[in-house]
Amino acid sequence: MPTEMSSPTAEKDRSGGGPERSLPLIMVLPVAAFLVACLYELLASSSAVLEASSVRVTGTLLVCCSIFSCLCWLAKWLLGFGGQVAAVARALISEATRTRVAPAFLAVLFSALAALALFHSPETPVRYLLQGYLSYSLAITSVLAGLLTLLLSCRTLSHEIEAKLIETLAVKPVGRGSYLAGKWLGLVILNGILLSVAMSAIYIFSVHHIATLSPRDEKDAEAIEEEILTARDLVSAQAHPPVAEQVETELLGKTRAAIERLAHKGHRHSHADEAEEELDEAASLDGARKYLLKHLLRRSRSIAPGKSRSFSFEGLGELREGGSPLRVRYRLASQPGRALASHELTVTMSGGGRKAAFTPAGIGYFELDPSSIDESGRLRITISNPADSPRTVIFSSRNGLEALRARNGFTGNLLRALLVVWIKLSFLSMLGLLCSSFLGFPVAVLLCGLVLLIASTSPFLLQAADMGGSADSPGGFFEVFATTTTQALANGLGRYSEFDPGLRLIDGRQFSWSELSRCFLWIGLLWTGLSGALATLVYRRRELARIQV
Repeated sequence: MPTEMSSPTAEKDRSGGGPERSLPLIMVLPVAAFLVACLYELLASSSAVLEASSVRVTGTLLVCCSIFSCLCWLAKWLLGFGGQVAAVARALISEATRTRVAPAFLAVLFSALAALALFHSPETPVRYLLQGYLSYSLAITSVLAGLLTLLLSCRTLSHEIEAKLIETLAVKPVGRGSYLAGKWLGLVILNGILLSVAMSAIYIFSVHHIATLSPRDEKDAEAIEEEILTARDLVSAQAHPPVAEQVETELLGKTRAAIERLAHKGHRHSHADEAEEELDEAASLDGARKYLLKHLLRRSRSIAPGKSRSFSFEGLGELREGGSPLRVRYRLASQPGRALASHELTVTMSGGGRKAAFTPAGIGYFELDPSSIDESGRLRITISNPADSPRTVIFSSRNGLEALRARNGFTGNLLRALLVVWIKLSFLSMLGLLCSSFLGFPVAVLLCGLVLLIASTSPFLLQAADMGGSADSPGGFFEVFATTTTQALANGLGRYSEFDPGLRLIDGRQFSWSELSRCFLWIGLLWTGLSGALATLVYRRRELARIQV
């Protein structure tokens, strides 16, 4: 039997505007979606771009709105059979739908996703349209869902305290810890519903709309299936011999004077007075090693005319007995103002397999004989650039040369990407409750937004902090303090940006279940658990009659 225990907002549900009155949402949202679709139909009469797309948009909006309405009703119905925590969660979902906060979020999200899918240049290759849509749709969904989560999590608690609604908690057998847990559970369920709907819209628009457009050429059609709408497990190539060994080999042949020169090159971005100083032996050796490492890494990716480079792939043991050709993907670095090479590059395998050749063209594939893989799962190849080649071939520093080890479905990869977003939103929900447990709504939102900003931009902040000055620089102590503080915060919150499957999704790279598990352990359990424990401790000690600012 559904429980009668609930939060203060549940009192409003029973007096009007509760779950019983939110049922018409199942009919209201599809009707609203139909009206939006009619607008697209009107636009289609004057735009050739929309003529073939309006029907798909109509169906997508109707399906997604119906899914949202049904999932909200189902969640509230199931939570009605729970205890205290479930009752508070049920009240929060009812509040979000009754106040039209969640439907307004869906309206903005659907408009953005539909606009991205419909309005594009007909001359753009379909593979670029699809990559752009996946990139921007995931970014928009993450940003909007994050904003919604921060607003709801900071408002729901602070508003009830300021409006004295929380005082009814004192006459009900609901502990403060259970009350916070219910609020968090309601936010997690609501975010799960919203992301389910977003996944449905992104999948339909990408797979059943953009991917079905007429490709520009055969290469465009192949890239859609082989590079984007897939989830490949790729193994990156490593220079052979390893760059670290090459660094130490070159250092052994250098004199003291040569090491000093390399060290100064490595410190050329430091302050001018530091660059002129004599470096001690340890600093000189370290600076020379860093400079050589950077230089040799760059050189290992380039093949000049008449030169060769050796690379190795690890972990290809399961492909050795497969029989099917091993596909290797390459990506060339862009060189503005220079035409691509038209000469074939020769690939030689160390295991005695047959030679292969390919003509470099930005991004492409070539096939190798899997029998050249040794018993340890290693494949060593040598790529030669002919002497009459018009230019040096440079592989990209990001995914320049990779071997395709396995391939899975796009749907599972998209699901794992949105699960990562869900885990992050669960942490943001608890962070918002933590801040609102001792701060007012505006300050809580500001503090949560600052934490989210630092976590999202931690790689950039760490890079900027590394360029910070010393205590003798013009900024002095305050510059060092700001740099150290920024570094500490970015290091502590770096995991948030580390688990970002968006780039892998648009590049057709698999985001594995093991990486998802690590994200769940770090952000879903550790960060969320610590925030929840701290929020419970603070909230239990707070005097509810005192308004915080």
